[in-house]
Amino acid sequence: MNISNPLTSIKNLITKEKTLIDHWFETDERIRFTLMASLNMGLRYLLFLGLSLIFTTLHYQITLLLMWLISSFIAFYSYKKLVFTTQGNHLQEYLKSIAIWTLSYFINAGILSLLVTKHQINLYLGQGIAICFLLISNYLLFKHFAFRKQKPMTTWEKLLSMFDIIHKN
Repeated sequence: MNISNPLTSIKNLITKEKTLIDHWFETDERIRFTLMASLNMGLRYLLFLGLSLIFTTLHYQITLLLMWLISSFIAFYSYKKLVFTTQGNHLQEYLKSIAIWTLSYFINAGILSLLVTKHQINLYLGQGIAICFLLISNYLLFKHFAFRKQKPMTTWEKLLSMFDIIHKN
């Protein structure tokens, strides 16, 4: 009988093993964004395909709009909680996210229209190309605009802010 096995088992019970969640948050933010954006964009693409069956490819701009509206809630929470890990400010960050998605929508619609009408590229391939282009620009916009983290205030800034509050009353 080996006495080290029971001791190892007890030690393993006491020692916290790293979980997939621990590894996820240790991964670089850009990689997490790329993975989540890929999953979100994959979801968007599947929504686009499914909605295209309902609305036909003749109304692809309506399909595109519905796809963006449906996927915005899932994307917002996945970026907020799993990529940028910000706390609070839900409404403000969501409104900024909507601004980014609005800009992205028009860029997406423009690229898709250009590829489909001017270059006669297949609608589905064109949407795939547009999605790839938006990955980098969206990361930069989300990081530096929607989910920008506040710098911690220095002691001096905290002191000055106290006087501003007193002065305003």
